[in-house]
Amino acid sequence: MENRKTPISSIVRNIAVLPTELTHQIIDDLRVWDVLKLLCYDDDQVDTRIMSHPICRSMFGADPETLAKWKFAAHLYKDIFMAVGKAFVQQYCVGKNYLGTLIHWIRPHEYKAISNQMKVHIHDELNIHWCKTDLTRFGSPNYSNGFEYGTLKTFDSFEELQNCWDDIQKAKANLFQLGASQLRWTADMLEANSDILKRTLDPTQEKRPNTAHIVSRLRGVAGEILRAPIQKFIFSEYFRYDFLGVIPFDSALKQLLHMMQKHGIVEDGRVVARNTITADAASHPSSIISSFTIVIEGMPRFYIAPPEAAEQNAKLAWRNAANEDGDLLRTVNTPCSEPFAANEGVSLEGPYFIAFKYGDNRGFSRPKPLYLHPHNAIEKEWLVSFVEVYRYLENLDA
Repeated sequence: MENRKTPISSIVRNIAVLPTELTHQIIDDLRVWDVLKLLCYDDDQVDTRIMSHPICRSMFGADPETLAKWKFAAHLYKDIFMAVGKAFVQQYCVGKNYLGTLIHWIRPHEYKAISNQMKVHIHDELNIHWCKTDLTRFGSPNYSNGFEYGTLKTFDSFEELQNCWDDIQKAKANLFQLGASQLRWTADMLEANSDILKRTLDPTQEKRPNTAHIVSRLRGVAGEILRAPIQKFIFSEYFRYDFLGVIPFDSALKQLLHMMQKHGIVEDGRVVARNTITADAASHPSSIISSFTIVIEGMPRFYIAPPEAAEQNAKLAWRNAANEDGDLLRTVNTPCSEPFAANEGVSLEGPYFIAFKYGDNRGFSRPKPLYLHPHNAIEKEWLVSFVEVYRYLENLDA
């Protein structure tokens, strides 16, 4: 019915006033889904005409409770497929396409099959959303089937399908909010600290005289994500790679390490471990000492010295360095970002301020289910601490 030229509202109005015999002839020419769609209008007169049709009365039941269950199922089916912009009647079905069958050709033993086919179609659509990404991270209950990772379990009722659909949409709304918030945070960080931060995928180490267009684009994409319908997924290039959208310049890293040595944050060319840092940092605020620790312990997760020994070079010979166009660029040591033990020291000998730029684009892409996820909060914490420590030591020098 959705493909016909006559508006459904006109058919509803006509059925409500036509003689019963003529109404029955019209219903005979409708598909099962067309009749279910008419029930979604919740018009008492239309409901009466439909229920006076012998096949419809047999299918939907003579009691109001059974009719209400069919209406609930029809409303849910209609709402979901209208929201995702897909046809109500599937073109390809396993077995008989009951929803596309004329009501006149439906037999009593097929009534249950109609309901089951609607459940299957709804479940398949929900499963598409469920398999895209781990929505339990964003507030959804775990609806996985427990046997195959990422696959939605089956449901016995339309009410359970409704609850799952609602939970999926709430989780996606949280996901969109968090992603947009992180992009705006990234834009704010770059705008306020363009002298020490750069766009991660920018292949140059030169400070740009104008970063307004980068900031504007970050905020624009954040706005697009928030305006997007939650029934769909929005992909953003900023979440494709396993690193935040902005990082410090190599020169800022070098300057930070120099200032940390100058002000006694390190001893004998090595970073002081957290449990001994207070001895030489008593004059620094406790909040800054905490930020020192985050920056120091996080350094191996974000930056690493380039290979120096011949054996190291041989092991990395197959990897390409970043080219001038920025096609091959990496600023985080490993996709796993393994934590660094707090009681270990990190030698400052060697160019630890140089970003680790080995690998290729594919090697540094996040798994597809994570393309939509905001980056780990640890990444943000490290960058915030870096900026805070840099500005603090910069003020001490001033």
